[in-house]
Amino acid sequence: MKKNFILFSLVLLTQCGGEAPADVNSLMKNGNLADLQTLKTKKQKELNQLKQDIDKLDSAIRSQDAEKKLLLGTDMILESQEFKHYVAFQGTIDTDQNLVIYPEIPALLQTIYVQEGQRVKKGTALVKLSDGGLQDQLEQMRLQLALAKTTFERQQTLWDQKIGSEIQYLQAKTNYNTLEKSVSQMKDQVAKTLIKAPFDGIVDHIIADKGANLAPGATPILRFVNLDQMHVTGEIPEIHLPNIQLNSEAKVTIPVLRKQWESKVSLVGNYINPNNRSFRIEIELDNKEGSLKPNMTAQVLLNDYTNSQALLVPLKNILKNQDGQSYVFLLENIEGEPNTYKAIKTFVETGIESNNAMEIIKGLQVGDRILQEGVRLAKDQQRIKIINS
Repeated sequence: MKKNFILFSLVLLTQCGGEAPADVNSLMKNGNLADLQTLKTKKQKELNQLKQDIDKLDSAIRSQDAEKKLLLGTDMILESQEFKHYVAFQGTIDTDQNLVIYPEIPALLQTIYVQEGQRVKKGTALVKLSDGGLQDQLEQMRLQLALAKTTFERQQTLWDQKIGSEIQYLQAKTNYNTLEKSVSQMKDQVAKTLIKAPFDGIVDHIIADKGANLAPGATPILRFVNLDQMHVTGEIPEIHLPNIQLNSEAKVTIPVLRKQWESKVSLVGNYINPNNRSFRIEIELDNKEGSLKPNMTAQVLLNDYTNSQALLVPLKNILKNQDGQSYVFLLENIEGEPNTYKAIKTFVETGIESNNAMEIIKGLQVGDRILQEGVRLAKDQQRIKIINS
């Protein structure tokens, strides 16, 4: 700015001291092309001489008042560090042990052994259904089985002694085996009247009332859940598939709880949804405290890239030219001038951006000193005074 002011002042003094303005004005009105070109050449020589004089003056000013004329800035010495990039997506909390229990046989809800919110062990009786005479039928079939067994054993003894016909022996055996299977089937039917806990869990909601008429597979009795182990499910765009594997690091935040869990990917789907070109993943979460509930919304950061020896530069310190090339100002020490450096415009190849920092792939190395504050005002080869060293 001072250089331009000096140049303007010298030009103004020259104009005021001679007849150049009058010559220029008269030539512009009445002069021919040759005269105009001659005058332009003369003025260009004068201007070049003025520039040389200004450069000399500028050099003299710097030598007498160097520090005040330097651009002030701060520096940053590059060190290698671990760099992790994360892809963000939204997921839903769920559990595999979230079960609505339905009856397998038509019956009346006879007895409810538990209460809502009660925690029970696997195999604990939950409800009892009316058997509709199934128990009586079972007892009758057992009596028939006992008789069939006795008949078969006697026929077998006779047959072993070559007494009696083969058909009598086979009929007794068939009758015994048939009744044996019928009793087993009836036992299974009777067992369905007593519904037990399929796993350790909590009675979340008793849906049906005592005495209600239940239809198999249609009338819900109760909801039984275990929330000790939950997982996040989410749909990830297909483009991220090559970078996400089993055990990839994940950070799960539940906004409503204001809590974060650190876990790993436990499942990567093998199917690409054709509607949204995404694949499914799951992340297991420990929920011993019981704060997680099914269908909660989760925000997930999934690690898809890691560089243990990365060079990171803050985004604000990376500039771009008109061609879109990225560059920084590398600071070169000037001997004999403490804390004074020359700013060298250095082009770099960038990698992945994360947390307002950019990974530098090429152009810089560990130990390089770059300009930090003041980078927007710096020019190539400019002398910089570093104030934080």
